[in-house]
Amino acid sequence: MTRSIHKYMLAFGFWLCNITLMLAQTNDYTPMKDVEGFKTKMNATNKTYKTLKSDFVQEKYLSFMAQKLMSNGYLKYKITDMMRLEYTKPMSYIIAFVKGKVYIKDNGKVTKFDAKSNKIFKFINQTMIDAVQGNLFNNKDYKVKYLENSQQYLLELEPISDVFKDYLKQIKIYISKKDYTVNKLEMTEKSGDYTHMTFSNKQTNSPMTDAEFVVK
Repeated sequence: MTRSIHKYMLAFGFWLCNITLMLAQTNDYTPMKDVEGFKTKMNATNKTYKTLKSDFVQEKYLSFMAQKLMSNGYLKYKITDMMRLEYTKPMSYIIAFVKGKVYIKDNGKVTKFDAKSNKIFKFINQTMIDAVQGNLFNNKDYKVKYLENSQQYLLELEPISDVFKDYLKQIKIYISKKDYTVNKLEMTEKSGDYTHMTFSNKQTNSPMTDAEFVVK
């Protein structure tokens, strides 16, 4: 079980990587003027999105490697608890969350976990779904700082959960002011290693069946 948890944590870190929009730096952001108004609008908008499709580009930095690891793939999400991330370049890799179950396909082998059977699995499952929805400000496992500029909202999250506060230093979520979808995710680990993920070609409310989330 320990090896499975470790692999799952790595998959989580691998997922939270960079997106191609290298937007303005953090010091271009100022404290959000209307936090409660943002939360209300974000929650209301999320309720109108039943599905989401998006391409992504991922960048991962590891201190022991000379070069950053770049990956491409696509994401599918269907309300309320189905999400599939499929990496297509430079290798094939799938991680899917389907109604409390976690499926990982690596080198043609599918591994299945029950997200509710372990605190780490449960934490990661909920964090990933909330991150795609931009709803991590509702998660009590984080302390949130609210910022904004003319184009985006920025949520800076500091984990306070015992499960991950010794592993994660910070998560940043960049949210479009135009349609309240997530543009970018950044995760920084305690070690200084980081992963970034940028989303593009986003489509909301496209027809999507449960079968599209099956991993086999």
